[in-house]
Amino acid sequence: MKPSVLWIQQLSEGGKKRLRPLMINHPTGRLIFTPADIRNDEQWLILLREESEAAQVEALKAVFNLTKREAEVLHWVILGKTDKSIGEILGTSPRTVNKHMEHVFVKLGVETRTAAASLAVTKLHTLSGHGENS
Repeated sequence: MKPSVLWIQQLSEGGKKRLRPLMINHPTGRLIFTPADIRNDEQWLILLREESEAAQVEALKAVFNLTKREAEVLHWVILGKTDKSIGEILGTSPRTVNKHMEHVFVKLGVETRTAAASLAVTKLHTLSGHGENS
């Protein structure tokens, strides 16, 4: 039986509380289905979240009020890329990448790449429902 069919079967049998999220991988990321805790066995509420490079860039853009390019640069900084590597990926010069990071520092209120990456990862982690209180 397919994992998705098994997951839905377990959900229908009342396993909402102990059921782990269903993750479906696709070439550009993955979809995560999580049952919400509602006190009714006759209806289900399933939260659907996309984890992908594009979704992360959009989240960074929205959360920190960044331009698309600033969010793309920050995304690659989070992944540990250098200005030279980011420039190659985005088709721009390392100096342009550095200028984008200068704007990111101001918008995030930090002074280093490490601080920017740490703040961004923490915020994205909290937004995705994996914070300490979830």
